[in-house]
Formats: sequence, structure tokens, C-alpha cells
Amino acid sequence: MSDTVIVTGGAIRIGREICLKLSEEGYKIAIHYRSSEDDARDLQEEIESAGGNACTIQCDLNDSASVKGLIKNASDSLGTVVGVVNNASLFVLDRIEDVSEETWVEHMKVNALAPLLLIQGLFESSVEGSWVVNILDFKVESPNADYLSYTGSRFAMHGLTSALALDLAPKVRINSVAPGHVLTSDILDSESLQRVQSESPLGFGPSARDVAESVAFLAKSPAITGQTIFVDSGERFRQMKKDPALDKGE
Repeated sequence: MSDTVIVTGGAIRIGREICLKLSEEGYKIAIHYRSSEDDARDLQEEIESAGGNACTIQCDLNDSASVKGLIKNASDSLGTVVGVVNNASLFVLDRIEDVSEETWVEHMKVNALAPLLLIQGLFESSVEGSWVVNILDFKVESPNADYLSYTGSRFAMHGLTSALALDLAPKVRINSVAPGHVLTSDILDSESLQRVQSESPLGFGPSARDVAESVAFLAKSPAITGQTIFVDSGERFRQMKKDPALDKGE
């Protein structure tokens, strides 16, 4: 296989694991990053040292003009782009009492408009059999008012996954993966992550590799489009009013 895949936010965290898995599957990997240049270069070297092929592409997803050039830049570096993984996202805590026009618009630009522009670019330039996987969040089936702007942007992409599946067929398939709590963050240390994951119906949490495996499955499944796979250990069934990451278990 010599086809190219763009993974936004591919240098770190879940995106990094997705890049590694898709490289193992034989894809050439265009590693998008905004500011994690060193991590992107290190990942490129790791992929190439294992016999794969990769490049790095810097782009601020707030800049629509730059986003529109990502498909061409990746194609020029590695060859025809057949897949896009919309993984990068902005994730800032806000609620109805403090949400602002600025934070709402910024989340929508990075988390919904930029992915939409990439999907549009792929549709215009790709060959039949191309595909998109959007990385969403289990919140689309278990919403609460925490991270309001972020949640709104995830719902936007969830809706677009369904709305575009028919419109883009048969040229492009579009699916989504919705993870639960996978990694630590600024508000979720390792102890809290372990607690949150242990409270899921399965009693443990998903790993970044689990998410990457699901992306690879959708990439290789020609009869699947318009679907969302939840990789959350059943966390969405808890239906909590507060984001579990903000619940300190007190």
C-alpha cells in the first residue's frame, strides 16, 4: 500500500498512536501539528526507522486558508491522499454562565470548520475509495453542560458524519470514533483517570491503542460509512450531569 493519510494533531497523545497504527497498516503518514514540532519530528523518525514513510506538516487550524492547503501539501510530499483522520481538537472548560462568542467560535473553527474543509478538500481531489475518520467524544451520547463549546463542536461533527455519508458516497466513506477517558490531562491526573475508568461499566478504560485500532478498522472496511464506534468501555451509559473528569469523587 502506498496511499497517504493525514492525521491532524498527529504528533502527540491519541494522534501519535493513530499515526503509528496506520503506518503499520502500510499507509504513508502526513503528521499534522500546530506547535509540537519536536514531537512530530521524533514520530517521523520513529516511523521511518521502522520502514514506514512519513512527513510533518505545520498548520494552525484556526487559519482556514492554511487548512485548505493541507491536502495538497501532503500529496506533494508523499503522494495521493486517500484518508483523513480529524483528530486535533480544542478543549477548553466553559459553561453557560461563562461561555463567550470568542470561545464558541474558536472551538467551532478548530473542531468543526477545519475538519469540514479537509473533508471538502479530500472529496474534490481524491479517488474513489477514500475515507475519513472523525475523532469525536463519548459526550455525543452522554452530554452534560461542562465544556459547552467543545461539546457543541463534537455534536456538529457527529451530525456531519451522518449528513455527509450519503452525499459523499461512493467516492468517500466517512465514519467516526468516539473515545471515553483515555489519557491524563491538565484536570485529570493518573489517579483520577484510574478512578474514572474503573467506574465505567467494563471496570477499566480504553487505551490510545484501542482508539487507533478502531480507526484502522474503519479505514479498511469498505462497506461501512456513516457510523460511529464508541471506544469508551461503556462510559456513555453512565449519563452523568457533570463531566466525570471534574468529579473528584468526594
